[in-house]
Amino acid sequence: MTDATTGGKFDLACTAVGFNFLSPEVKTAMKVSLPVLQGEYGFAKMYLWGKLKGMTADYLIAVGVMHSLKEPTKKYFYCSDGATWAQMPEPESPIVEACRKIPTNVNLNGDPQFQYNIKTEVPEGEEPPENEEELDVSITEDVRVAFIVKEIEGAIAMIPAGAIVPEPKLGIPMINSMFTGLAQEESLALTSWELLSGLSASQQLAGSLKAKYIPAHDLTVLRSLLWPGFAAYTVPRSSTWGYVYVGDGKKNDDIAFSLP
Repeated sequence: MTDATTGGKFDLACTAVGFNFLSPEVKTAMKVSLPVLQGEYGFAKMYLWGKLKGMTADYLIAVGVMHSLKEPTKKYFYCSDGATWAQMPEPESPIVEACRKIPTNVNLNGDPQFQYNIKTEVPEGEEPPENEEELDVSITEDVRVAFIVKEIEGAIAMIPAGAIVPEPKLGIPMINSMFTGLAQEESLALTSWELLSGLSASQQLAGSLKAKYIPAHDLTVLRSLLWPGFAAYTVPRSSTWGYVYVGDGKKNDDIAFSLP
């Protein structure tokens, strides 16, 4: 996530993924639209999550939080122009399972209302319906986009260890005001990072990340081989950190061939 609350530090996200994925017009639009969205919903912060690429248009993804990125109630939004945002749907379990049946080689179309027709299976122990069409499920692309975002977020979203901690009285995960950043050497070590679930990145993602320090930008970047297009980043010795994803939403199932 790139903090979009204070003018939008979008250049850090572009540096992290290795190219400028935002046009000047989109950056300008987001610097106006995201603070407005934040005010409408009463969020404490807005973040740019990244971009999902479609065949006819791309989806910019943003997130609003009341406390921090670890809270389960954060809200996701999408748009194509950086200005007109729509809240992302929250698919329930049966729809999530239907989304998993969409072949992974099927690209996003770019139209939020594009329809995917999926044949579901009869649950074990239940009688099949007389009309087989009752097993057909129709899913709009905005639902599929929500599914992909949650999949990536749950699998690889990471932050510097200690950057978000439980509030002492209520236990709500909050930005740690005492967090002053990681030293340069620390920032390159997976042991200094954790998933949003709190699990250690070194235990869950060992061998699937490439870490490097970029002196020209004083930026440490960890790029994923498992989810190409994902990058976590931090400015050493500071409280500036984030993560971003720019890609087609496809997992690299051939990661073994990507490893040195």
